[in-house]
Amino acid sequence: MIFKGHFNPLLSPLYFNKLTISLENRIKKEYFYKENKVVKIIDYFNNIYSEYEYLNNDNYSVKFYLFDESVNDKKIDSIKKFTLNENKIIREDLIAIENNKEVNIYKGEFNYSGDYLSFERFNYKDGEVYRIEHKWNEKKTINRIEHLDEPTKVEYTFDDNKFLIECLQFKHKGSVKKTLYEYKSDKLFKLIEFPDLEYKRTIFGKIKIIEEAQFMNETEYCYYENGLLQKEIIRDYETKQIVDIIHYDYE
Repeated sequence: MIFKGHFNPLLSPLYFNKLTISLENRIKKEYFYKENKVVKIIDYFNNIYSEYEYLNNDNYSVKFYLFDESVNDKKIDSIKKFTLNENKIIREDLIAIENNKEVNIYKGEFNYSGDYLSFERFNYKDGEVYRIEHKWNEKKTINRIEHLDEPTKVEYTFDDNKFLIECLQFKHKGSVKKTLYEYKSDKLFKLIEFPDLEYKRTIFGKIKIIEEAQFMNETEYCYYENGLLQKEIIRDYETKQIVDIIHYDYE
C-alpha cells in the first residue's frame, strides 16, 4: 500500500526508464519502465523476476519467475491478474504454474465505500475463505483494518491533510508494533519503527505502551532537487549511528 507523500517505485520516475535500488554496493532491486508504467522488476534479494502486462482497459497481469544464481535461469512460478474499475482494483486472481499447467489458487474481491476500500474477500481453491474488513472514522483520519480469520489488526492514523502519521500493528494478544511518520515539503522525511511492545488500553480506548522500547531504528529520506528519492539513511534510534544506507539511482 502506497500512501500520500511516500515514494512509489511502480510509477515511472519522471523521464527515466530504469531505477536501481542498492545497499552497500549490492543491487537489491531493479525497476524497468515503458510508457510511464513499470514493465519489469528484478528482486535480487528474494530471487524474484516480475513481468507486467497491461491491457487496453487498464486491467493488468503480473508473471512471477523464480531464479537461483542467474536471472537467465528463471522459471515461471505464478501469475496474478488484476481487474480494475474506475482506477480501483476490484478483483485479484492468483494462478500457480504446476507442471506447465495453470492452477487457480484464489480469487480476491474488493469492495469500496466511495473512494475508500471497505472489504476484501479471498476464496481459495480448497474452500478456505480469508476476509479483511476496513473501517473508517467520520473524518477519514483513522483506518482500522481487521483480519477476520486470524488475530491480526492494523490501525492507520492520518492527519487532516491525509498524510499517514502512525501505524499500529496488532499481531499477538497484548503486543503492538508502532511506526511513526514525519513529513517535510509534502514528502516522507522520517520513519521511526518501534519493536513489538506490550500495551494496554486506557478507559478512553487509547493505546498505552507499558514496555520500554529497545533496538529501534529511524530512517531518514533524502531527495534530489527534482523530487525523486535519492537515499534512505537508517540509523540506530538511540546512538544515531548509521546502520545502512539504501541508494536510488535513475537511468
